[in-house]
Amino acid sequence: MAPLWIIGVCLMAGLLFRRFSIIPENGAKVLSGYIIYVALPALVLLHVHELKWDHSLIFAALMPHWIFGLSWIVFRVLGKRTGLKKSTIVCLTLTAGLGNTSFVGLPMIQAFFGAEHLGTGILIDQAGSFLCLSTFGMLYLLVSSEKIESEKKLFIEDGQKVKAAKSNINPKKEIGANSATSGIKVAEVSAGNRAILKRVLTFPPFIALAVALALYPFEYSETLQQVLSSIGSTLTPVAMVAVGFQIRFRSLAGRIFSLSTGLLFRLILTPALVTFMALIVGPYGAGLWSWDATATAAGAGWPPAIQITIFEAAMPPMITAGILCVEYDMDPELAGLMLGLGIPLSFLTLPLVHLFLTSGF
Repeated sequence: MAPLWIIGVCLMAGLLFRRFSIIPENGAKVLSGYIIYVALPALVLLHVHELKWDHSLIFAALMPHWIFGLSWIVFRVLGKRTGLKKSTIVCLTLTAGLGNTSFVGLPMIQAFFGAEHLGTGILIDQAGSFLCLSTFGMLYLLVSSEKIESEKKLFIEDGQKVKAAKSNINPKKEIGANSATSGIKVAEVSAGNRAILKRVLTFPPFIALAVALALYPFEYSETLQQVLSSIGSTLTPVAMVAVGFQIRFRSLAGRIFSLSTGLLFRLILTPALVTFMALIVGPYGAGLWSWDATATAAGAGWPPAIQITIFEAAMPPMITAGILCVEYDMDPELAGLMLGLGIPLSFLTLPLVHLFLTSGF
């Protein structure tokens, strides 16, 4: 129970730090920087090196990718049928489609399953959630942002034409000035793609993952293991303080439908779908997963890697995805609500998911 107390106390500390302005407004960025550049790479180097590879890890690594793809379909269809704004659809796709498998996921795995299973969680986070955000997620965000901006400019241009027609002014000069920037935009998109690739390749935990895989055939010394373990143990308290500090509750007026839909998909539907896929693909997946379906049904329990995968699928919205929605003006108010309510609610739903996974179903 000690890890759960650590999570609760540090989360409350983060909330109090914001409430009483004990640390500066950029305090969360400082804490997040420590996690990204120090604590998380240490855990990656330690636990990925200790991973015992089996076929079930394929299922773990691919899970965040197909969940994100499913969220794109679901919210695209739902948005068209209910008349949601495009920015709201993008926000829901990113925040509900990508889980917080790192800052919340890894401490929760450590609390409910033990530190020995962090390797699987790190693999899901690095090869799954982070890679998906840095590729498909960023591409979707940039393309959507460009389309929305283009529609806004087209609307403005149409307004200029109408205004010019009424005042007998030739609008070509004004519109031509806007059209002249199209070549610059193409260059900016190309530079943006290079920046995305650079961001992936230079992300410290990603570098640590590559190093850990390169060192996989070699044994770590006992001293190195102790150093990495001690540094990595700071992840849970620091991450929870950072999460608590970033939680912001705003007005719920007019956001009930989109908020409840996003949280329902993220916290309930996603782990249910991953469980269903594990049952279907596992026993009949052409040998990719080798556990016995009969034994599982008889109450022998899920394989550890599959338990961690389903558990990670139940994580709240990814903080980074929410921050990107705010930066790119993709319904930032909804993004704040998804994070502010999703993370506390997950502390109620995750124990239920853990109970289901360990009940011998």
